[in-house]
Amino acid sequence: MRRLLGRIAIFLLLLYCLQIGGEWWTMNRKMENFIEQVEANRPLETDNRTVPLLVEGEKHLGAPGDIPLTFEALNLPITIAVGGHSGVVVDNRRVVESSGLESWDKNITKYWRNNWRERYDVVLMLRVKGSTEEEAAVAVEKAESLLGKRYDYLFNRTEYWIYCSEVPWIAWKEAGYNLNYDGLQVTPNDLLVSPKTEIVYLKVTDKEGVAKEYYLSE
Repeated sequence: MRRLLGRIAIFLLLLYCLQIGGEWWTMNRKMENFIEQVEANRPLETDNRTVPLLVEGEKHLGAPGDIPLTFEALNLPITIAVGGHSGVVVDNRRVVESSGLESWDKNITKYWRNNWRERYDVVLMLRVKGSTEEEAAVAVEKAESLLGKRYDYLFNRTEYWIYCSEVPWIAWKEAGYNLNYDGLQVTPNDLLVSPKTEIVYLKVTDKEGVAKEYYLSE
């Protein structure tokens, strides 16, 4: 019995590794396609926002309902397994985020400054394909309803406690879009892999600290 359980565990681990590998292949391909799209100046599928994605010289990024995402996490294994961090843009000043890296009294879903453009070395901004500004407003309202909820270290799929990638998942589910492609615990990787999201902004920083931004002029 012990040998059988060991084989089952190894099999499940292999399946998990294959899934993670597939996700990273898909994510890298999605980012490569976006860079090609920018260089070819092809329009976005969702280009009906009246709020600009960014303003030159300003630090804020994204329109209401957009999903900022980074691969930067506590350590490399977490980055590889689930991704980094995400949230929901409210306006040019605020993003609803849930972080578990602060002291206990501060580990709640709350407003953070909309400064992702300078906060991380690698940043993506996702937008839900085909969504309207009215649907984005619904998502923002739902995200704001999660304010004050404790960080969920057990990663349960409930609204009682919340972890970072649940904020955009729950918010956009309220607007009629399920961004969790595999039906398991939703991760930042899931949000990027989802066929219902598209990249509208990408920032990468090289080893010398030189950042390059990719986005389509609006």
